[in-house]
Formats: sequence, C-alpha cells, structure tokens
Amino acid sequence: MKEKTFKMTLRSITLFLFCLLSKNYHAQTVFFEDFGVSQAPTAANDYGRKKSDYVPTGNFSYGTSKANTTNFETSNIDNSYYAVVAPEFIYSGVIPGFYFWTLADPSTSPFEGANRYAEDHTLGDSHGAVLAINAQAPNTAFYERNFSFTADSYYEVSFWIYVVNPTTQVKLSMKDPVSGVELGGVSTGAIASQSANWQEFKLNFKTPATGCENTVAKLSLQNIFQGGTGNDYYIDDIAVKKLSVQPITLDFTFTCPINSVIADTDGDGIADDLDMDSDNDGILDINECPDLVVNKDFNSTNGTTVTFDAPAADLGFVFDVYTLDNSFNLNINGVNLALNEIEFQPDQTDNIRFKDGSHYGSGGVPQIYQMTGNASNPLVRIIIHKNGSVEMYGSKSTNGHLYPLQLYNGNHFNTINWHRTGSNTVVLKQHVVSITYITGNGRGVKNGFCDPDGDGISNQFDTDSDGDGCPDAIEGSELVKYDQVHPLNLLADNPDYKYRGQIKVLADGVTTGNPGQVISKSPLANGVPELVNPPADNTSGNNGIADNTDEISTSEAGQGIGSRQNFTVNACICYNPANTSGAPVLKTQHGITSLNRADSTSEKWPGVRKGAWAALESKTKGFVPNRLTAAQMSLIPESDLREGMMVYNITDDCLQVNTTGTASGWKCFTTQTCTTIN
Repeated sequence: MKEKTFKMTLRSITLFLFCLLSKNYHAQTVFFEDFGVSQAPTAANDYGRKKSDYVPTGNFSYGTSKANTTNFETSNIDNSYYAVVAPEFIYSGVIPGFYFWTLADPSTSPFEGANRYAEDHTLGDSHGAVLAINAQAPNTAFYERNFSFTADSYYEVSFWIYVVNPTTQVKLSMKDPVSGVELGGVSTGAIASQSANWQEFKLNFKTPATGCENTVAKLSLQNIFQGGTGNDYYIDDIAVKKLSVQPITLDFTFTCPINSVIADTDGDGIADDLDMDSDNDGILDINECPDLVVNKDFNSTNGTTVTFDAPAADLGFVFDVYTLDNSFNLNINGVNLALNEIEFQPDQTDNIRFKDGSHYGSGGVPQIYQMTGNASNPLVRIIIHKNGSVEMYGSKSTNGHLYPLQLYNGNHFNTINWHRTGSNTVVLKQHVVSITYITGNGRGVKNGFCDPDGDGISNQFDTDSDGDGCPDAIEGSELVKYDQVHPLNLLADNPDYKYRGQIKVLADGVTTGNPGQVISKSPLANGVPELVNPPADNTSGNNGIADNTDEISTSEAGQGIGSRQNFTVNACICYNPANTSGAPVLKTQHGITSLNRADSTSEKWPGVRKGAWAALESKTKGFVPNRLTAAQMSLIPESDLREGMMVYNITDDCLQVNTTGTASGWKCFTTQTCTTIN
C-alpha cells in the first residue's frame, strides 16, 4: 500500500488556517523538544556539541568534536553519526579536510558538497541547537521518545527539517514502547531538493474511544531513504500536542500498545505514577507543575454535604479550608479520610494537634473558629497524594503560616484508594453541633506541562527547571548543598550521567547512594529523598539533615520550590562575605584609595583589608560599574562577552554578572543565598 504523504501544501495550510478561524482551537503540549542552545565553542565543551538521550545508540553514534577524537568521520558527523549543536558551530569542531555541513561563514566557498548555512528553527534563539543527523542505512530511527496519551482524544505530532544535502525521506510513526511494533504512521515522501527554508511535517491521529489498557506510546522519527550521497539534515522543534477539537483530517488510525511501560524518570525504582518526586530534587510533583481538573469553592452550613468529582486527577486532590466551626470529614471513593470526624475543639474531645505538640485553643493558639484563612493562606490544608498518602496542615493565626498536623486520641487516616487514571469522588460532610459551617476550596490536580526554560522537559521531570545551570534540588527551600547533588555537567560516559541534578546522599547528608537508596519508601514520602524529610516520613527513621531549614520550620516531606523557577537567581553561586579573621587570611596587596593612606607594608593599607585580591576605598566617592539598559546589553557582541563581566542593568535594577561568556549567561545578584559549601 502506498504510504500517505503529509507534506504541508498550500491547500493543507489553508485548511489548517480555516480550522483555526472557524473553531475554538486549543492544544495542550505533551512534550516539546527544541534541543536548547549551544555554548560558545571551546575544546572544553566539545565545541558546543551535546548528546541526546533520545537518539538510539544502536542506530547512530555521537559525533564528538576534534577536541576528543582523531577520527575524521566522527568529528565531521559523517554517515551514521549525529550531534546536538548550533549549525554555525559545527565547523569549529571539525578535523580539517572534506566537509559537507555548514561553514562558520556562509559566504565562504565550500570544500565540497552543498554546505548550506542555517540557524535553528526556533525564532529568537541565540546559538539555538538542532539535531544534526547524517543518515545512511534505511529504516533506522534517529529520534524515539515515549509519551503518555489518553483515550478518545486527538493528537498532533510535528517536527521541522532543514535538508543540507538532498535527497532524504523521513517516516513519522507511533510504536509500541516495548516491542517496537508500529501503531500507525506516515511518510514525508521524498525531499529531493535542498531546503531554501525550514519545512514542517505533521500528522494527526485519534486514540481509541474505548480506552487502551496501556497508555504509553513511542514517537519515532525514522530515516527511510538509502544514504551514501546526501541524506544530511537538521531536525528541530519536535512536538506532541493534545488537541481540544477534531482536526479536519486524520492521517492514520491509532491502535493500542500491547505492552506497558512503567515510567521511572529518576531511576529510583518507584514508577512515576506512584513517585511523589519523579525527578528526585526533593520538590513534590504536586507543587512543581499542577494542572487543575476540578476547582470548586464551597460554603456549607448545618451539615450540608458537598461533592467534588475529579476525573483523571493523577497527582491527587487538595482541600483548603478558609473558615471552620469546628469539625469535618471527607469521603474519598467510598472511604472516609479519617476513622472518626476530625475534631478541632478541645471540649468536643479533639483528635487533631500540631506535630510540635501544640493544640488549638491552648498555648497561645486560638480556637479554630476564631481564625480565618483565604486562597493564598488557608486555615487548614489537606493533600491526598497520587499514592493515596495524606498530609494535613493548619495555621496558628489568621492568614498565617501552615504547620504539619497529626491525628491522635484514637483517630487516624485511612488508606485512600486514589484513582490516578479514572474518576474520583470526594464528599465533604460535617457533624452538626450548635453552629456548624465550613468554607473553602477543593481541587483535583493532574500533571501539567510547565517548561519555563524551553528544553522540552516539564518541571516535575526536569532537574533544572529554569535553565540557569543550578539544580532545582539546590534552589529549593531547604538549603541542599552542592556536594549533595549530582552535577548537571557530568559527561555522558560518567556512570551517574542519567542522574544529573538529583540528590545523591542519604539522610545524613554525607553518605552517597544510588537513587533507590537515597529516597524514602514510606507511604507519606514515597520516592522523596530522605535528605529533606522528617524521620517519621523516612524509611530509615533518620531525620534528613537538610529538613527544617525553611525560613519557618515545617518538618514536612520534601522542600518548597524556592528559586528554582527564577532564572535570574542562581543558588549555586556563593555570595558569602570575605574571610577577614582566623588563618590563613588573604592579604590584600593591591588597592586604589582616595584617602591618602596607601602603604607598602602588609599592616597598613591595603594590607589591613583582608580577604580580597584588590581594594577600592573612598569616603566621598562610590564605585560605579557600567550602567546599561537590557536593550543596550543585548547589543554587546557575543565575541566581546567574557565570564565575570559585570554590568548594572538599569532595566532590571540589579548588578548582573556574566557566568558563561555568552548572551544567556547574565545573572542578577542581589542577596546572599547559599551556604559556604556552595
């Protein structure tokens, strides 16, 4: 049967625009891969080249640069080699000789071949990287990646290609994630001429309405052209999107995968669907990228029940209370949250207290009905996690901080059977004793797609969510130290390469272990590194040494998000003051002063100023670095940027230091935010 061509023709573009104009067209991104950016090429960074976790190693080999090889074909990204790299940087890493990719200067006459110049497809990128593929053997996949799908839904899969040397032909297909059996797909057809521009190819499919027992499929991009001459191209901006409406055309019928894949992103032995921290950064998934499936405010009096239906809320349910008098319980999928009504008032035989031993209505803590909360600062919060574990928090003042609560006096939480892929029903109820009321909000939560750094990885699976080069584990709220985390820049041949950015130590903060050893398997913190948990939540029973280092100690599983979504703050860079006492102390031997007291001896100025390489001193004059707007900074030629360059950014009102010598390396420094070890 002849394969269907899905090249974007004028007609298909017109139909696509008509669809956009005639329907309320929305799409939810499942994943997006733009391959990031390349560092300015040096021997130390393999001339800007990187590997990809999604290129099958049995099909293609990594084309390392001349910094690491004397192999001519490897450095030239020859037949059956690949590299993730900015096109303009390829030539920097090539061993001189035959060359068929792009030259640093596109106007330069090529050695041989087409030598076409291109930037990556992503608009606005500076040194944007692509997947450079030199395909040879036909029927070999060059990019494969698993993704989750839902039943009775429409999906769009797309990628962009820039053909350097013709001819080529690519097949885009969905496969069983284990057997590799094709579930459906289409071909680009032969691309027989060099690309004047980037070209997009896409397909649409629908998942079966009856649902699939296994809901993970594999996206596969496959070379189906016989190589040898040409067949060299760049790939960029690969995307899978879930559509909210039926597209005008469907390219193939999707069949269910036979085999199931249990995703375990961090390799800790706990599947993502049960792991409360899927990337082992200590920040719970439910806080990293939540997407609401039901969001309902409630106001109940005199025991009126309130029902919440939460379909496919795969992260769990959050129940916030703003006002309460003075007890309640929840029923989740037919099971009560607690054995007995959760009673806050002492004269009603209370059965809940703070973990620090304090009680409502005593020791300076008001009665629950004497305080109020709001959406930002609830009075009480209950979290039912995806693994069925329950956390409960309460405030000790109106709109105050939340502290961990625990049931006691014969009451306890029941085991919750939370449905991660099906519907859930949560019912609020109260015993009526005199005045009885409760207000607040209930919401089901599922995994969303949040990608502030544009690397194609959503925050809950990304160990560097803001792309500032500092792991999320360190930028969280509990002061995890640099030497307690696997570095992000591990080389691909390092045995811990796949654990980049993960916490690597046990509860003691010193002893290293593999992911399955450093995390807790207890129900309350299943999959969360013990380093950031209280002893009650740790399998070992030991307190994590980084736990309780929040501004207000909370003794809870995991840590807060801290600055991990703020790329202008880099917690891996230390802002500690100079060491001016003890031994040894650096003697400052260079200085500029306006106070007429410079002296050559170490006990006079500048030697009296300890712990610096140079001293600037004045009582009447300040030190003013160059002051530029953000727009003016963007005009600094990349070739003039240096690591350590300082500018005061007038637009952002902060001192910025360039940390990499590239346009993306500017970081804003305002406060001391790290410990000595960092």
